[in-house]
Amino acid sequence: MPCKLCGLPLPKPPVSDGGHDFCCIGCREVYRVFGEDVLAARKVSLRETLPPPEGREAFLWIDGMHCASCEFLTEKLALKIPGVLAAASSYATATARIVYDPTRVKEADLPPLLSHYGYRARLRGEPAPEPEEGLDLLRLVSGITAASLVMMLTVIFIYPIHGGWLTAEDYGAMHRLAFEAAPIFLFFLTTILVFFVGWPILRGAWIGLRAGLPNMDMLLALAILPAYGYSVIQLFNRSIDLYFEVAGTLVMVVTIGRYLEHGARVRATEALGAIMQAWSPRACVLRGGQYLDCPLDDVRPHDRVFVRQGETVPVDGAIVAGRGAVDESLMTGEPFPVARGEGEKVLGGSRLLEGNLEIDTGPQVESRMASLARILWNTQSASSGLQGRVDRLARGFVPAVLVLAVLVGTGFLLVGAGAEKALLAALATLIVSCPCTFGLAIPLTTAAAIGAALRRGIVVTGAGLFEKSPRVDVVALDKTGTLSSGQMAVVEVIGSAEMAARAAAVERHAPHPVARAIAQLDAGRSAGEVEIHPGRGAVASVGGKRVAVGSRALFTTLGWAVPAPLAARAEQSRDGESVVSYVGWDGIAEGAILTRDRSRPAWDRVVESLRRHCRIVLLTGAEHPNGYRQHVDEVHAGVPPEAKTAVIRQLKAKGRVAMIGDGSNDAPALAEADLGIAFGAPTALAAEAADIVIPGKRLERVLEAFLLIDVTRRRIRQNLGWALAYNAIAIPLAAAGLLSPLIAAVAMSVSSILVVINAARPILGKDLFEDEGEVAGQPEAGLGAALSAGQAVSNGTK
Repeated sequence: MPCKLCGLPLPKPPVSDGGHDFCCIGCREVYRVFGEDVLAARKVSLRETLPPPEGREAFLWIDGMHCASCEFLTEKLALKIPGVLAAASSYATATARIVYDPTRVKEADLPPLLSHYGYRARLRGEPAPEPEEGLDLLRLVSGITAASLVMMLTVIFIYPIHGGWLTAEDYGAMHRLAFEAAPIFLFFLTTILVFFVGWPILRGAWIGLRAGLPNMDMLLALAILPAYGYSVIQLFNRSIDLYFEVAGTLVMVVTIGRYLEHGARVRATEALGAIMQAWSPRACVLRGGQYLDCPLDDVRPHDRVFVRQGETVPVDGAIVAGRGAVDESLMTGEPFPVARGEGEKVLGGSRLLEGNLEIDTGPQVESRMASLARILWNTQSASSGLQGRVDRLARGFVPAVLVLAVLVGTGFLLVGAGAEKALLAALATLIVSCPCTFGLAIPLTTAAAIGAALRRGIVVTGAGLFEKSPRVDVVALDKTGTLSSGQMAVVEVIGSAEMAARAAAVERHAPHPVARAIAQLDAGRSAGEVEIHPGRGAVASVGGKRVAVGSRALFTTLGWAVPAPLAARAEQSRDGESVVSYVGWDGIAEGAILTRDRSRPAWDRVVESLRRHCRIVLLTGAEHPNGYRQHVDEVHAGVPPEAKTAVIRQLKAKGRVAMIGDGSNDAPALAEADLGIAFGAPTALAAEAADIVIPGKRLERVLEAFLLIDVTRRRIRQNLGWALAYNAIAIPLAAAGLLSPLIAAVAMSVSSILVVINAARPILGKDLFEDEGEVAGQPEAGLGAALSAGQAVSNGTK
């Protein structure tokens, strides 16, 4: 039977409580805190994420997704395929999760069946197509150039005539240039803008039209093409009643916004692609008396898999031969490698630092890494977002505007206003109701926020972050890599300087993190005849003596003595988190060196700043997180990755939860939280699961991230509010015939410019903190506004 909480295999004997069996103390403690509710929540989660018994899952990349409406369209396409049982997609990550019946359709057949309407689907292990960055940049540069020329010619030759400021006679010798050459040049430049620079907009509109799904591109096309078409007709009628600048301005403003947004999204999806390659490793399997390199999918139950030093363990299994030091930080989040030998289990996704291993896959081929990846994909492959709601609004807005324009034109004809007046009124209605403000409100604001974040050392992994509320009730913190640096350092030397120098000479040849810390004690000695004992330590010749540096188990193996006073002093100095390395020669330990993970500077100030506004929970895989307990409200220690997700799910029942972590084992919890922040030196998996990545050592940037989200969300609401108000006022005026196409174009342009200006305003003012990384003069009012929703819960539970 698996663990009642996280589903991992049970040890012998299992850790039991309340009639339930758990895989570790951490899972048991989570159960003790949350009771039966956490087990019930896990059952619900499994029902939500696992495919039906008759179905299998396939995860695909969807190239060509350009707006949130693509989520609906790709799901609609997938469900039309015979044998597809369920589908969910995400524009933010350009991914889709398909549940299918393998007896009716094969996984390999899904990509071509989904590659329609300009989309290209590919399985997660397939290479990505060459990016079109050069073409996008060419469109941007040529568009800016052409649009600038169009506006310049329009201001010089067209606007003065339309406004009645000049007459044809006033141009004198420039008459031919103004009324013949300039219109033709405007036609040429605008044609480039509409059909080359604006091609992605027209393509998106055509896709939506074919699929019967009105989208934002269709709204844009409805404003661009009528303005362009009307101007072309007027040009052939030798009239200068032209509105080429309307079409050109729309195309250019939207292109700039989308170029900035696309750049941010491409960076995120490229990183996720590299991770997926790592999730599909190959294995060296014993077949027919020889080892063969084969895909992980070909590994069968009870296969013998050989893992060399430096390689990643591809699957979970039991060691049948060999011994090694295994780095399980990818799976457990803790930086200390552990010794594994014959009869012990190793986890898929772990890295073998020392030694060689042969493992048996057991009766079922499993990988802890694959389990974490599955949780992450299920969380990331289904989101709607505010932009999606705007697109859904557009689905009704487009037909409504079309009907209104037809009614306006028809109404003017019925009252005898004439065909030209009816056409101009209908065109003014279409132009003034241009959804450019809707299209810009979110992308430009988020692009500006992403730029501001990058200047502060904060990386936003997806624009959907700014649709989430920064107000949180609970902040869950991982310890190693977040509150601490994840790097070992010597904290105490018990013994002489000679002892430390000899230890440094030996450890300089070992790859273990503890060894690297000890090696920094002295650089003047050299060692020879090095003998590595994986997971235990090393022995080498230094100055004619055999010197051993390592754990108590190493000295027991060598048959060397550890004096009781030395052992007692080492244990007394050890605070529960330090690692004791004994150093000896001539068959006896002469001293000991204590190392431990270093805490980050000013971590306590940051935690206290957060604690003033919300509840702080320490969530870690470490068994004894001493030194941190007094600074937080709640501690869950020894918690495995799967249980971290369950804890976050339970904390969400009390309010909004933000999770801050760094390791790949934190990825499911980061994805499950309302707001995920990957901090420090996060693994790629954690970075992709998080909404925000803050590399480096400045933990106080977390506080700035909360403020950044709050300011950006308010600005998005301002822009959307202006867009709604503008359309509510301008459309009735145009429908009443009170606006000419020129005035409509100016109103539309002013509306767009106001959105752009508001989006481009500085997101954050003065740096909140001093350069040395300590909290200095933080604006409590601003931080309190961003986190105040959690204050009531925090005050009520402390």
